[in-house]
Amino acid sequence: MWLAAVVGIVIAVQLVVANVWPGFDSPNERARAYQAIAVVTRGSLEIGPELTRLGGMEDVASFAGRRFPNKAPGLLPLVLPGAFVAHALAHGTQAELAWTLVLGRWLAASLPFVLTVLLLARATATRFPRGGPFAVAAYALATPALAASLLLFAHALTACLLLAAFLMLFEGAPPRPGAAALTGFLLAWAATCEYTVALPAVVLILAAVRRLGVRGSVALGLGGAIPTALLGAYNAACFGSPLSLSTGHEAYGRFAALVRHGFFGISLPSAAGLAELLLSPARGLFIWAPIAAFAVAGALVRSKWPSDAAGRCALWIAPLALLVAMSGYPNAHGGWFPGPRYLLPVLPLVFLLVARWAEVLLVEAWGRMLAGIGALWGCAMVWPCVASFPFPPEDIPLPALKLAPGLIAGGIHVPSWLPGALVVPVLGVAGLAAAGVLLWVSVTARHWYEPALVATWLAVAIAVAGQTKFPGTWQAALERAVIHDLYAGGGRGALEALAPRADSPLRRMQLQTWIERRDGAFR
Repeated sequence: MWLAAVVGIVIAVQLVVANVWPGFDSPNERARAYQAIAVVTRGSLEIGPELTRLGGMEDVASFAGRRFPNKAPGLLPLVLPGAFVAHALAHGTQAELAWTLVLGRWLAASLPFVLTVLLLARATATRFPRGGPFAVAAYALATPALAASLLLFAHALTACLLLAAFLMLFEGAPPRPGAAALTGFLLAWAATCEYTVALPAVVLILAAVRRLGVRGSVALGLGGAIPTALLGAYNAACFGSPLSLSTGHEAYGRFAALVRHGFFGISLPSAAGLAELLLSPARGLFIWAPIAAFAVAGALVRSKWPSDAAGRCALWIAPLALLVAMSGYPNAHGGWFPGPRYLLPVLPLVFLLVARWAEVLLVEAWGRMLAGIGALWGCAMVWPCVASFPFPPEDIPLPALKLAPGLIAGGIHVPSWLPGALVVPVLGVAGLAAAGVLLWVSVTARHWYEPALVATWLAVAIAVAGQTKFPGTWQAALERAVIHDLYAGGGRGALEALAPRADSPLRRMQLQTWIERRDGAFR
């Protein structure tokens, strides 16, 4: 029953939200949609004509005078079916892009997210009767993974592939050669969707070698060779060499400068990077989803699952490896996004550990209330961003409290198939339903004071956090005004209101540029 409620809420939100913003180019999404449209309409991987016809954006790679997405190409096969349908529905119009984004997202992000939730439930619900349902509901309804599933990003797919591969490698008996080959295929496919996922994938492979034996290891390698060979063919066709990655040909100046340092921009790990990824009010995983911190204790709990000792180690080493690596990336914040998006591929593995610790924690009343508060806090962080503008800038702390409410009050909400007046109420009801499910799987109704105390402490925590001031910088104020006037289409006025603060030639030029861009976009 609890799983039906969780999946029902998730699917309802996937179907209600369209998430196509005419005023915001969302480069991470458009880069993939442009290439899918190019393949369908022109039989080409190059996106130069699409940039001219549909609008420019910054996530572009350049080679020999041609333009391509700067993304790993592994998501493309799942975006193409939507692009075919979009081309049939709206050939040659701006609606073709909108349909490609929506239909591509349903297949490449929404469906993998639902599958991830089901895989988590299958792996944990019977082994951890208390902790399993709690971990699954918290992952699905109270983490940035929900927001990622509503966008044409690769994180939902890579999370699904990594989790499926982990379970195939370490759940039950060692996989037969056929299953091992499929596992290798899934891990390599994940790495071709996000290059950084190769690191946790390698951890899983190394942990499984002894368990697989010679035949299984060879089969795994053969399965992984298929996506790897396809990636090499793609690189050769676009960038002249099988080993030449898209990220090595950045066209946008700031990104090009970034990848020249370290290994494609990733240098030695740093304490500042770890703090940003885990504790930053704008991007920290433990701020957006405090329940993820339970994984630390879960890694220390003695457990016989997985049965293989190497698998038990890989369960926490794989997420840790990605965390440490990304702490050395100057753009670890991941740009405009609700939460630490570069950690999302390993989040299902983290929540396997959460389930292990929650099984112990939920036995005690104080543990149930702690779990309930943490889960509801995550819910309160994610849902307002989903309902308003799901691309908060990286320099605005607690955007669910400091940015989203003002946008919603100003009539701004996520694009939807529903009439405008219904979007926020419907998503509000869905958010309340999510909170109800989280209470259901954490505290017990037999003791009325437990949900009452959870609600009280959550209200106090939100009230205290709400005292955090919106950044007083010019940049933050300009970002909020641009979101209101241009990106979210909230109408004119917010940019003009910044005129008194435009006290230098540079600020006046920035303000005038954005006003002209807004007026041109909505003329």
